[in-house]
Amino acid sequence: MMAIDGTAAARAWSLLALRAAVKGADLATRFPVLHEFFLGKLLERLEASYDANEPDDECLARVRWLGLHLEAFLRRLLRERPAAARAMLRFLGTWAEDVYRRSAAQRTGGITPCTVVIEPTDRCNLFCPGCYAKSSCDGSDLSYERLVRIIEQVLDMGVTLITISGGEPFLRERADRTLTRLAGRFRDRGFLVYTNGTLIDREIARRLGRCGNIFPAISVEGFEHQTDARRGKGTYELNRRVRRMLVDEGVMAGFSATVTRANAAAVASDAFIDRRIAEGDLFGWFFLLQPIGRSPRPDLMVTAEQRAMLRDAVHRWRTENRPIFLGDFWNDGHLVGGCIAGGRYYFHIYANGDLSPCVFAPVACGNIFDIINGTSPYRSLREFVQEHPVFAAYRQEQAKIEDRARPCLLIDHPEAFRRICRAEGCRPARNMAPGYLDGEIARAIDSAAREWREYVERLPPLPMEAPPRCAARPARARARSA
Repeated sequence: MMAIDGTAAARAWSLLALRAAVKGADLATRFPVLHEFFLGKLLERLEASYDANEPDDECLARVRWLGLHLEAFLRRLLRERPAAARAMLRFLGTWAEDVYRRSAAQRTGGITPCTVVIEPTDRCNLFCPGCYAKSSCDGSDLSYERLVRIIEQVLDMGVTLITISGGEPFLRERADRTLTRLAGRFRDRGFLVYTNGTLIDREIARRLGRCGNIFPAISVEGFEHQTDARRGKGTYELNRRVRRMLVDEGVMAGFSATVTRANAAAVASDAFIDRRIAEGDLFGWFFLLQPIGRSPRPDLMVTAEQRAMLRDAVHRWRTENRPIFLGDFWNDGHLVGGCIAGGRYYFHIYANGDLSPCVFAPVACGNIFDIINGTSPYRSLREFVQEHPVFAAYRQEQAKIEDRARPCLLIDHPEAFRRICRAEGCRPARNMAPGYLDGEIARAIDSAAREWREYVERLPPLPMEAPPRCAARPARARARSA
């Protein structure tokens, strides 16, 4: 008789129970009277799923603390946007299964990204100063058919969340309904779409509401005067109306904020996050300004004090159980085990098909259509990400970093990124500014990296204690098994 590994059996049982909880919660979204019951069951099963994994299973254990602070967000999602909640639960079910599979693959050295950033276009209807993508009114587009082929390739790698950037993605939705067609074709996946919001009208909002699995993240620079100063007069008010339409149509929408030396105090304030919740945002992402793209301003990169201020604000909002999901791209290294780029958890595809280890790394090192058309030495995208010298070097440099407060190869360890740029097949992308590797910008990045390294040495670690209700659960589980 074949022996059954106890840990593997526990994992399988926990996954089956989680699937059942997700299906039950999906039913609950249709009947408000069941919201509380099934929300409790879902949180209980999510919590129990961690108990079936080893304490050093970084892919799962690092996010446990964050998961235990999502109740207010999930409750608000169920109450305000039940249709989006159903799509979100389908996506969470897929995500949960992929987390288990990714965890197993990582133990054997496999590359299993959970998301990919794809640019369907690098064209944009705005001309914002400092745009990291160097978007303009003309440029490249990926056809719907090519996007389908790309997504099929990344799904084969195990990607769960498709992240859409640009350019302005809704140029393509207005032209041929690209986004909603993709979301309809791949209904068990989520589509996180970074947008300036200005092209979303009532009809598009209705289509997004019918899909349910498209999550727009509308750019904001702080309050009205900061947003209009960068994006044009009237942009903030237009986006406020767009957010209202998205709420009316049941869309799970959020915000994306680029944090600079000029607006850091604003976006790290309670007034800012309260405004975002009041205007209907259910999630938000914070990104530190990077000196790439159009006319970069290294003098606007945040100071060490400002980066720490944002880190502390986001952590406090989480511990206060604000009803919004928040991500801090550069300060959340402790939650995801460091840098996630280079195919470890994600990578980037430009609008011309070029491949890059990170959306903020202004380099390219291959093209997906060479792979698809059979003209590349790599037989599949999976093989490319696993074996290409640039991606392999990225992960090798990641593995050397022990300080999770300084996870980024671009701004925390720039000397490591420059070594990667010397790898075979690495070339500058269109958004690499002059002086990025060896000029004024390089010196500014080096200075910021030194400042943050010295500052971090004085920073206390963020507390990650579980709430008492959850912390007691493993003991109860052990008692039952005894």
